[in-house]
Amino acid sequence: MARRRFNKPRLYVSLLYRQNQDDFHWAITLAPKTEVPNARDSVRYDAANTITAAWDGVPPVPWRYRYDPVDPLLDLKLVARILVAKLPGSTSFADWAAQIDETCRAVPLVQGDPSWTCRTWAHEALAALRALGGAFATIPDVRDGNAAEGEMIAVAQIAKPKLLGGEIPLGDIRLVPTLDMRRR
Repeated sequence: MARRRFNKPRLYVSLLYRQNQDDFHWAITLAPKTEVPNARDSVRYDAANTITAAWDGVPPVPWRYRYDPVDPLLDLKLVARILVAKLPGSTSFADWAAQIDETCRAVPLVQGDPSWTCRTWAHEALAALRALGGAFATIPDVRDGNAAEGEMIAVAQIAKPKLLGGEIPLGDIRLVPTLDMRRR
């Protein structure tokens, strides 16, 4: 039981590389403090409108919510992570994952509005989590164009050419830029 207190789960905003695009894919990731290689021990929450095998070829591709176990140590598109909360180890990782999933799943997906993006969804999901209070109260207020969002994007913009140029080796999460933006 004491060990769980020291391995507090972390909640991050993950900014991921999008091929041939200037912006980033935004996701929320729940990860254990100590990430283990080849273990899909983290969970990524996001909104995506990518083509799936079931796609019938008729645009536009609808937005859908995703809840996926991931191994961030092997994520070839991860450019930067922004720490927004450290969650108490007294609650199990599975319980935190379920609570975050329930909250994120309730964030509406807006179809047919070209100005609505995964970034918009992430802003709204972060606000919904922050509204829960408690351990989520440290999540910064991130809105389109505000200072918090600007800091997040700036870290990713600096890291992107390093990742693409091979200066940040894939598979070493310790070298992926991480910005601590928890409100105190």
